[in-house]
Amino acid sequence: MNLIDIVYIVVYAIMLYVSLVWFTVYFKNRGIFLKNPRPKKFPSITFLLPAYNAEKTIKRCIESIFNLNYPKEKIKVIVIDDGSKDKTVEIVKQYKDIVKLIRQKHKGKASALNNALKYVDTELVVCMDVDSYPDKNYLLNSVGYFENKNVAAVTPSLKVENTDSLIRKIQWVEYIFSIFLRKVFSIAQTQYVIPGPGGIYRTSVLKEVGGFDEKNITEDMEMGFRLINRGYRLENSVNAFVFTECPKDFRGFYKQRIRWYVGYWLNVKKYSHMIFNIKYGNLGIFLLPVNFLWLFVLAFLLITQIFFGVKSLIEFFINWSYINYAFTPPKFNISLLLLDSFTFFNILFLGITLLSIWISIHVSEEKIDLRRRIKFYLAFIFIYPFLFSILWILSIIYELLGVKIKW
Repeated sequence: MNLIDIVYIVVYAIMLYVSLVWFTVYFKNRGIFLKNPRPKKFPSITFLLPAYNAEKTIKRCIESIFNLNYPKEKIKVIVIDDGSKDKTVEIVKQYKDIVKLIRQKHKGKASALNNALKYVDTELVVCMDVDSYPDKNYLLNSVGYFENKNVAAVTPSLKVENTDSLIRKIQWVEYIFSIFLRKVFSIAQTQYVIPGPGGIYRTSVLKEVGGFDEKNITEDMEMGFRLINRGYRLENSVNAFVFTECPKDFRGFYKQRIRWYVGYWLNVKKYSHMIFNIKYGNLGIFLLPVNFLWLFVLAFLLITQIFFGVKSLIEFFINWSYINYAFTPPKFNISLLLLDSFTFFNILFLGITLLSIWISIHVSEEKIDLRRRIKFYLAFIFIYPFLFSILWILSIIYELLGVKIKW
């Protein structure tokens, strides 16, 4: 057994251990996984909608909010036009009796949210991206968590709205899997991101911590870390669904993920005192350290798979050249049918992936629908891991080189 084999065993052990941890959290808490605390009252809520050139989506977003199963008198909506150059303002003015409009020069999402926050006088505040649309029971499934005074924010479950391209089909499965994983994180108290589409905050706490960091490229993640750092708790409602647009092509996907992943490293650096700090519970002593191990796993698997793949391809063509590139039928050796340890682990992790997808579909109230979605699952299993690994590695390179990501 050489060094590479030993490292592979370590990598597989890490992957198996982390997978078993999250499955254990799920199976031990299945009874409460889909349940939300019933609200004793309906707290007043303000929706903040930062908008920049949002003429195609702003109307549907506004109307979906006022169609929620929630007392209408308890809901307020503020649209912050961030210097739009299209018909966004004209469309919003159609709702002038029920929607407050704030206009500002183009300064970005965090600035728009902070600008509107000073006008909020309700108990709770929701940050809602204007390309997103809440499910009718989104609030009913969320507000009960705020009965606990230590809860500062509740995260929703995001679903991809359109699946009209390969990259969106992959993201559809990814978002479904994230519904399962975010709830597991919440139960284990390791959740650190409050998604831009539909994150709900306790207004007094959001004002207490000074609003959003306008210089941070992932302000929702930074806010999650900041609230935890202040001793507050983040909860998740697994069936508070928000449907959102996601990048349609690889270029948009690349820009979004590089921002997310570089933003992660910037925020981990900012809150590095949490790592291995028992004060922050499972987040400090488990998830943050494991994320560094996970990066090593991704890098090792990606680099070795590319190396051995290219090596095998070169050897194949060299051997083929010895017979003048003549076609020969493949010969099967009975030994190829015997499982070595690496084949065993590959099959094992394929099974773990399939189980994860099955659980995720169950908890997200979707249907497997293989006839229509088989391409979704195959693309997620065989393409997504490479994209995910490459972009995470690139984010590290960007961070080490000091490349500035605009947002």
